[in-house]
Amino acid sequence: MNTLHRRAPGQNSQATHDRVYTLTDPQVRQDAIPVIAEAAEAVVTQARATVLAAELRERADPADQPTATADCHDYDNSPYPGPGGGCGASFLMCLACPNARIHPAHHSRLAHLHHALGNLRTALDLGQWDRQWEDGHARLEHLKAQLGTAVWTRALADVTDTDRELIALLLNGDLDP
Repeated sequence: MNTLHRRAPGQNSQATHDRVYTLTDPQVRQDAIPVIAEAAEAVVTQARATVLAAELRERADPADQPTATADCHDYDNSPYPGPGGGCGASFLMCLACPNARIHPAHHSRLAHLHHALGNLRTALDLGQWDRQWEDGHARLEHLKAQLGTAVWTRALADVTDTDRELIALLLNGDLDP
């Protein structure tokens, strides 16, 4: 005799059916694993695709405050407040801040930072690099895609000694608040 296993609610509400019968079914749980994993991967991919919150501009605004990676439009009202007021974020977080403004004078420095972070990936344990640098690198990847290959290539060719010095200080943690 064949038995039909019902997957739809009979005399119960959908919520009761799901909670009591479906969610306790080992086959349903097993089948859900790849679906949940795929959804989690999609969330991570989407988060990385939208990590750049800085505004791109054609020129600097004299009212903005220059930082090592961008200009800050509203230092006193940071979404990452410091203990004493102002902004408490590291300079790598600037690109994730809606107060940040990036203009062409930043391109060479940011392209050099991107290159330096890529080099660090080969020199550090992958877990350590992921924890410390992956998010900043992802923001720079996003910026690179927005600016385009031609602008990025030109920016790398225009890196100055000042850019190199600032990025070295930033990577050594000498500029963190």
